Amino acid sequence: MRSLKIVIVDRNDVTRMGMQAIVNDVGIPYEVVAVFARLREADQYLQDHPADLVIVDDTTLHTIEIVRLVTRCYERHPGLGLIILSQRRDGDYIQQVTRHGSAGYILKNGDLQGPLLTAIKMMGDNYPFLSPEALKLMGSRRDGTLDHRDLEVLRLLELELSVKEICERMDLSDKTIYRVRRKLKRVLGVRNNESIVDAARKKGLLDRKE
Repeated sequence: MRSLKIVIVDRNDVTRMGMQAIVNDVGIPYEVVAVFARLREADQYLQDHPADLVIVDDTTLHTIEIVRLVTRCYERHPGLGLIILSQRRDGDYIQQVTRHGSAGYILKNGDLQGPLLTAIKMMGDNYPFLSPEALKLMGSRRDGTLDHRDLEVLRLLELELSVKEICERMDLSDKTIYRVRRKLKRVLGVRNNESIVDAARKKGLLDRKE
């Protein structure tokens, strides 16, 4: 039986090792052939080495990077499957990630082992996979006027990044970020920048802080 060759990408050492352990515990026919902390390293590896499936945790990446990754993999490696592990509750983003039919999406919510093994098995059989929580969001947005870029800016505002830092992360101009921030205030019904994140949490666009 041919092993399913799996590449893991996650900047967090603990979760990266955890994913590798989950796959290794199952054993044949699954085999982790490479593990990377950075997306660029994995991209370079895939140019010269065969793989069947790439698992990417997008916690420290913005949506534009992930969408570009999916597009590149579809163009360069048509048979390659992608599983995205995410905390982003954005139906528009999920649609973009899975639009080619070769990507799965797991919304991280508690236990990861069950959904991850199910996704690996299904995608190994050439079936797409969406975790139940992600499926509920598919085709819908929590707020119909916000697109994935708006929600990415919102996520970075939650991390208390400055406008300059957000510009660098997303490769956008400061005028664009200011425009998105004004839009967020209008949509969320708040008057100042300090209220954006709290209002977004109340609307379910971000996880609530206990």
